This record gives sequence, structure tokens and C-alpha cells, in this order.
Amino acid sequence: MSSSPTKKRTRCAKGTRKNKKTGNCESVLDNTCAICLDRIIAGNIKTKCKHNFHNKCLTGWCKSQKMQDIPSCPICRADIKDTCKKLMPFDSHEVFRYTEVSYGSKKANEHKVDRLTEIIHNPKFDINVTYQDLRGDSILWELNDNKYSYPLFKPLIEFLLKKPDIIVSNELVSDLISRRHNEAIVLFKKYKKIPQHLKSLV
Repeated sequence: MSSSPTKKRTRCAKGTRKNKKTGNCESVLDNTCAICLDRIIAGNIKTKCKHNFHNKCLTGWCKSQKMQDIPSCPICRADIKDTCKKLMPFDSHEVFRYTEVSYGSKKANEHKVDRLTEIIHNPKFDINVTYQDLRGDSILWELNDNKYSYPLFKPLIEFLLKKPDIIVSNELVSDLISRRHNEAIVLFKKYKKIPQHLKSLV
């Protein structure tokens, strides 16, 4: 009496596991989120570098990378800036990260101006956004704050002053006058942003 052939069990290599439906060995990383290490069943997102994550996990990762200009993939460190942009809502307060000028570092300053331009020209940008601390300074105030950085920021200041909804505080204009920031005052006059009661002082 012949015995029936026994079915050979396929063992998957380390770092892979058997797919119950197909019986094939698959890489664990293909369907496991590298951030939480749970299996990805739904709500996943794939980066340009072809790595899969839970949408929620990658959003949290992008938030943790906020201080980096170029957020990187948790697995291969590739640039995932575009993916993070899609996941995270636009935040006008980001503009304040780029208003401090580095003395003597032309390249760093050019980079900051590029980022400021990108944010301020975004249709979602709130032109009256204020700094999230006790000062409550507006972006217009921040850009006019330093005479040294003024030439770098002048095109952006002019862009904001052209906006009919821009709020120009009396305090800002008074500050420009007291500091004799004449170049800025000329621009404010050009766009009729000097309050009536301060016109006699300029």
C-alpha cells in the first residue's frame, strides 16, 4: 500500500512572511508600517522612495520633522517633503521660522527668502498672521524689524502692503518713525499706510 505524498511546507526566509491568500513569501516591510511596526491593512500612504506607512503614523513623523527644511523618510532618509506637504495642513505661522537673518551667511539668507516667498505667496497664507507668543507681532512687523535684513525682505513687504486687507498697526508705524527707518517709511507712504494722526511726523 503506497503512502500519499506529504505536502512540503515552504519556510519563508528571515524578514519575510507567508501571504495566507497566495502562499507566497513577502517582505515584512512591504506591508508593515516602519513607524508603529503594525501590519498595514488600510489607511496607508506610499512615499516616492516606495516605502509604505500608515497615513496617521507618517503625518506624526512629518510633524516631528517640522524643524527640518527637508523632511526625510524614516527608513532610507530620502526627501519626502512633497508627501509631508500633502499630509499636513498649510500653517501661516511657519513664516516666522525664516525671518531671522544670519549675518555673513549669504546662502542661508537666500534660502530663507525663498522659503518666505513660497509661504507668503501661497493663496492660503494669512497676511495678518501674528507671532504665537505674548508679543503678537505681525509678519509685517517682523519683516520691518531689522534695517540690515530690510533690503532682503523689501519685495515681500511691498507685496503685503499692496494687499487691501493688510492690517498696519499704529504701533508699527510709530516704531518705524522712532527708529528713523526712512526706507520703510517711504514704502508705507507709497501705499498710503501711514495713519492720518502720524502723517505730520514723517
